[in-house]
Amino acid sequence: MSNEALQTTYMEQRANLCRFVAARLRDEAIAEDLVQELWVKVSKAKITETLDNPVSYLFTMAGRMALDHIRQRQRRVRRDEKWTDESTEKTGGFATSNEEDGETRLLRGERIARVRAAIDTLPPKARKAFELHRMQGLSHKQVAAELGISVSTVEKHIIRAMRELTQILRGADP
Repeated sequence: MSNEALQTTYMEQRANLCRFVAARLRDEAIAEDLVQELWVKVSKAKITETLDNPVSYLFTMAGRMALDHIRQRQRRVRRDEKWTDESTEKTGGFATSNEEDGETRLLRGERIARVRAAIDTLPPKARKAFELHRMQGLSHKQVAAELGISVSTVEKHIIRAMRELTQILRGADP
């Protein structure tokens, strides 16, 4: 059988092939797409052996393409479910995202920028004591040793920094 004869058989069986694939996939649009892909394969095929049953050959190819599509869909569903399980948590039977939305990220970024700007306005000694203690995690004693001042002075600087930051940020919040 030549490629032309196989193409002719395809054209005669196209409607049956569509019904066959649609029955397996339960989706006529995808079935049409797969049968069209089958046409591309048939038109490019370089068949060297004689086909005893070209109709069976076409239906076998269509069945394998449908099976491949089903497997792809199942892999995609498993991948999506895995992603959903990893990126959401269940609350009251409903899935909620663990990821922040864009607006929340933007607001958080703006707040961080306001805090950083407020810290920059602190008096130098209060700012340094605050940064060492609150941002680098040093104890009051370690801050005192680092700055060469008493622990009580460190506490006063941190209290002053906290008061000024609170005032600045309350005034900046909408």
